[in-house]
Amino acid sequence: MAKHNRKPVESVTGSYTPLVHVVLDSVALMGASHTARSLLLELMRQHTGSNNGRLHLAQGWLRKRGWKSGDTIQRAKVELLKRGLIVQTRQGGLNTGPCLFALTWLPIANFVGLELRPSEYHKGAWHFMDKMPSVKNCEGSSVSRTGADPSGGLVENRASPSHGSKTALMGIAASPSDGNNECLPLPPRKASAAVVGRKGASGIKRQAIAETLQ
Repeated sequence: MAKHNRKPVESVTGSYTPLVHVVLDSVALMGASHTARSLLLELMRQHTGSNNGRLHLAQGWLRKRGWKSGDTIQRAKVELLKRGLIVQTRQGGLNTGPCLFALTWLPIANFVGLELRPSEYHKGAWHFMDKMPSVKNCEGSSVSRTGADPSGGLVENRASPSHGSKTALMGIAASPSDGNNECLPLPPRKASAAVVGRKGASGIKRQAIAETLQ
């Protein structure tokens, strides 16, 4: 069965660089700053369909396109590199020209003259950010949950509370505040009706005994 190549109804004319929807919807591009996105378009403008890996960010060329701050260009370039949307393929210098870059969603057709070997080029590096979980700012929370020691330090194991000995049951102190030899008065005993003394002497009245005990 013959295949029919149908031209898209809304196809464009002239040269262009494809930017697939999966890249447009990626975390790497959606989370990029507006400056980084604009610089990415400048690199895409240089792509001819066979020169990926030889795109540059020369300030002289960018200045003609409205870029006036070198610091802004540098920050946007670093952001694109960190997000994996571009990769550097050659280090520039005084006599070697500007640094060269590649768009990571496109293949590199020619590695001649580049400092990046085919085995070192990871097409789709922008996709690495999609697998990274969002990190919340919870500094110190894991320590308080899993630490062996409390957040305020080790708890001193005291034999007695800091304010002194606890009061024993029934209202009697376990240790007197001014020593251990205090004599407490005993409650009066109930006197017997009669106390047996020496032979022949008995029947001492209860009142007399009570007076002697007081």
